[in-house]
Amino acid sequence: MSSALAHLRAGAVCGWFRLQQWTEALTRDGFPYLKLVLEDCSGQLTGFVWQQALVAQMQRQVLPSYALVKVQGQARWFQGGLRLDVSSLLVPGAQACSDLVGTEGFSAARLLPRSLCPQPDLLALLMAAVKQIEWPALRRFVEAVLLDRGISFAFVAAPASLRHHHSYPGGLLQHSLECFVLVSRHREFPRERAQLGMVAALFHDIGKILTLTHRMRRTSLGACLDHDKLTLEVLAPHLRKLDQDWPEGGEELRYLLTWKLCSRVPRYDMADLVACCDRLSTGLNRRAPHLGSRSGSVQAVDALLALRRG
Repeated sequence: MSSALAHLRAGAVCGWFRLQQWTEALTRDGFPYLKLVLEDCSGQLTGFVWQQALVAQMQRQVLPSYALVKVQGQARWFQGGLRLDVSSLLVPGAQACSDLVGTEGFSAARLLPRSLCPQPDLLALLMAAVKQIEWPALRRFVEAVLLDRGISFAFVAAPASLRHHHSYPGGLLQHSLECFVLVSRHREFPRERAQLGMVAALFHDIGKILTLTHRMRRTSLGACLDHDKLTLEVLAPHLRKLDQDWPEGGEELRYLLTWKLCSRVPRYDMADLVACCDRLSTGLNRRAPHLGSRSGSVQAVDALLALRRG
């Protein structure tokens, strides 16, 4: 699979990226060409389409911003910056996108556009977190969720709350990563159960993408429903696929995502741990709200990663 855009060098390029936008222009000789802006979690790269057949093909397509594309071309230095002369551009269908999940070396987190994340340095930490999920069916589930732009774009941009904790754009991602790392520190559980807990911690507040916006507003749905009631709805299509790959894992993950502290003892001890780590991340942020800054968010998660390494 391709390297992150920030690591590209002059030479042949072949890989998957997000097409942020493209514009048409004319050469001095009057021939049309396209100027592309490609993006991933590490940054952006400007590309150009000169071949008239490819220009005509692109002109016939209607693509949303940040469409997933497979690009081939030649990178070159021009006026102090790297530019890409595109020779091939493929827009995959739904099945091709699905087939990408689980491919060796593929990272859906790498394909999250850096410009959409208010805390962009956290995206590299998200990539590192996903790599810790080694159980194949569970890894495919996580990759599929992050490849789903209807979920992941909002997940990396939304706040975790409006006033309570991590109350700033990108706070949901920071809080989720903190919970993930806190759960991952506990190695008393069997491997598959520990990894289920890590995934539950990462997505335990995913329902907030339907109740809060990156503009720090509550949605109309959020005004009448609590985010906890939307968790399984958001993840439903990907949970169904997990059920096919690993039925027991799908059942347990649903439980971990929805169990909350109450009088009864949880069916799975991991549910208690996920809830405790949620409270711990919340409390730490409320005691040190200055860690909501861009550098502070990375500092907070880095500190937790350092504890794990220790």
